[in-house]
Amino acid sequence: MGSAASHPAAGNERFFAVPGPLPPGEPKPWPRHDYIIVGGGTAGCVLASRLSEDPNTTVLLIEAGKNFQGDVPTKIPFTFANLFRTERDWDSYTVPQRYLDNRETYWPRGKILGGTSATNASIYHRCCPEDFNEWVSLGAEGWSYADLNPYFLKAEKFHQSSKHPGVNPANHGAYGPWQTSYPSETAPINGYVIEACRELGMRNIEDINAGRGHLGVTQLLGTIDSNGRKSSTATAYLSDEVLKRPNLTVGTEVMIERLVFSDVTPPGQPPKVIGVEMRTSRNAQLYCTGVNREVILCAGAVATPQLLMVSGVGPAQELQRLNIPVVQDLPSVGRNVIDHVSSGPIPFRVKSGSLTYDFLRGTVSSTFEMLKWRFFGTGPYASLDYSSTAFVRSTDNALPYYANSITGAPVNDHSSGPGAPDLEIRWVPQAVFGDGFPKPTTGTEGVTFAAVALKPESRGRIMIKSNSVWDAPIIDPNYLSTESDMNVLVRGIRLLLRLAHTDPVASKLHLKGNSINTSSPWWPGVGDPNLITDREIKEMLRRTALPAWHPVSSARMGQSPQDSVVDPSLRVHGIVGLRCVDASVFPTQVSGHPCAVVVAVAERAADLIKASAASRL
Repeated sequence: MGSAASHPAAGNERFFAVPGPLPPGEPKPWPRHDYIIVGGGTAGCVLASRLSEDPNTTVLLIEAGKNFQGDVPTKIPFTFANLFRTERDWDSYTVPQRYLDNRETYWPRGKILGGTSATNASIYHRCCPEDFNEWVSLGAEGWSYADLNPYFLKAEKFHQSSKHPGVNPANHGAYGPWQTSYPSETAPINGYVIEACRELGMRNIEDINAGRGHLGVTQLLGTIDSNGRKSSTATAYLSDEVLKRPNLTVGTEVMIERLVFSDVTPPGQPPKVIGVEMRTSRNAQLYCTGVNREVILCAGAVATPQLLMVSGVGPAQELQRLNIPVVQDLPSVGRNVIDHVSSGPIPFRVKSGSLTYDFLRGTVSSTFEMLKWRFFGTGPYASLDYSSTAFVRSTDNALPYYANSITGAPVNDHSSGPGAPDLEIRWVPQAVFGDGFPKPTTGTEGVTFAAVALKPESRGRIMIKSNSVWDAPIIDPNYLSTESDMNVLVRGIRLLLRLAHTDPVASKLHLKGNSINTSSPWWPGVGDPNLITDREIKEMLRRTALPAWHPVSSARMGQSPQDSVVDPSLRVHGIVGLRCVDASVFPTQVSGHPCAVVVAVAERAADLIKASAASRL
């Protein structure tokens, strides 16, 4: 016990399960733990560390992916996209999206200890304070920004940068396990785009995480340590010291197949979780282990509702159709899925390769920069793909979405408050085509923009194909299903076109043409952005729009079991001993990058769980 195990094996000191199952009604002499955490991802690593702080509490953490130790690719901040469609990724796809020309879209999901925090873009963003006050208005009492801010600070260890003297360390955590810092360098094109944003009327934000407003352009803080390495929640919370705790067991490459409920439930009493069943592969031996207190699902916005449903917790009619015995009828399981949606990459050629990081595709340059990163923790590989971004409101009439006071495409305001954005303009200092595949060839040089709708109206679903977790679930985010969502992105594209045609950026790009031609991966530019029509942009979006990879709310938090899955203490409605702690519990979408929010939710959840255990004494 106390270190990562690749699979349960009898006779091993890390043995945590026994072959099973037993017939109903039989005594279950299973190994038992106080807590079983399902999913060693962004939230699961936090909970495993915090709950095992009490040496009298036993914790079992189960992760379907591999261990993180020694995995160099997950430690390089700038190359997160290289992890897509590898063994560290579930390689998931949506069903054909009706409003995106019936295209299937790619959904990366981390499959490694640390989860998506080990495979994402390393952006540290607490999102907008108004987002969490909106959560409270939706029934999530105790989850306001004032409630969560102490947990943001508790998790973080901030490294001050001399290049950012306006950032006050007092607004950041100093002693947490999760390290954050600004990159030691960014590509030159980044500064020109920031200047263009200011010329369009956006204010500069020194620190997007200080809780003083989110509307404007900002340089982003990364989950990067002082050595230029990505800090996932695995590297942060599962240090060697933590893994040596005798009361913590970590099992990797193990899939939880089903939650096990008590065979006998007294009349009028809710069902109770007593353990889990697991395998190392679809046809391997089934193993079982028991729980004394709680099973905590931290498997993410896709796998958490999937596991609930295959275990009999979810919409009764759908479960019955798949011959799954209904343990608890919860119609909201897998419903209300909300994802940020992007225009897709819009690349422009640059006039000089010295402005971007495209040179990293060259073998000699890449090798040299990789050595610099390995030995000094500096250079492009220690930077962020998205080192800066702009947050705006699509309803802001002060921004030049349309010229000559034209009203333009109508949008519904779903922002969480007057100071909160509903649209993000982001860029990367490289040429990017499609969803990052195929890769551009050596010598291809550009800067790539995208517009992202942060508060979409569209709602999707996670469904199951069968009663087995080994069958991939059905992912249907229902992108751009409303006219307002489409129009938010239309406005976003108009704004990024203005940026591209604003000095000093325009002087750095090849801009020509007056129409959209998406048969080429390059955006040809427009001599006058006013000449492009909304209709043209919408036709393009149906061919190019992509997920922004921030799905939430598939097991959303709320007061009523009719329209939510967990209560404000994250306990599954009507089930004893079962909680969910990950992005699936968000009451609604946040207006930014959600990884730091998941960590803060897990930090607060750990305190809630500890308090619940103490109340039983």
